[in-house]
Amino acid sequence: MKNQIISPETHIFLWDLHEVVLQKDRRTWFKTCIKFNRKWELLRKLNKKALKIFFTFILERLKIIKKQMVSEELIQAARTTNNEAFIDLITTICSSYVPIKGTVDIMSELSALGYKHHLGSNIGQTVFDNCLQKYPAVFTVFDAYVIPFNKTETEIIKKPHPDFFLTHVYKQNLEPHNFIFIDDRKANVVAAQSVGMHAIHFKNAQQLRNELMKHGVIKKS
Repeated sequence: MKNQIISPETHIFLWDLHEVVLQKDRRTWFKTCIKFNRKWELLRKLNKKALKIFFTFILERLKIIKKQMVSEELIQAARTTNNEAFIDLITTICSSYVPIKGTVDIMSELSALGYKHHLGSNIGQTVFDNCLQKYPAVFTVFDAYVIPFNKTETEIIKKPHPDFFLTHVYKQNLEPHNFIFIDDRKANVVAAQSVGMHAIHFKNAQQLRNELMKHGVIKKS
């Protein structure tokens, strides 16, 4: 963003979701697993593939490993065994996030200045639909969104794949430099920059506010 004039007429904010706009609610995760009343139904139909993907997903969400999983991959694995209880648990856990007030406040300020917001997240479609109902005040801010999609029957395009960004850019009839991408994962920030987007590595809401003030996007309060 060096020496760039940033304005609502020329730039759109593209936001990651997890740990940028919403943060995980670990207490709810654990309570959900303990109180889940379909455990035996889940276990009867649980296969090794689904179990492996599930643990990989949890470790990734806890940032113990760097692999970026999509909840839809896990749901599809559960569907192969018609494990509706597993799908129910996955959807509930993956929706157990709460808004980050500092980020939501910044988004509101940017909206008041005339900026538009798009969502660029590795959230799966099922969980996206669930969160849309759960947090309408947050999700209605986004004028457009891009989430993982199938390029072929076996290939899922997700961050940090360059096509994740470029597909959205060209669908909007814009250019990469028209977007300011914000993500908490460095690999995704680097990928966005590689296709020509401006990008900010999110660490916390105050750090983001400082970055935006430094570039004159918002004023000091």
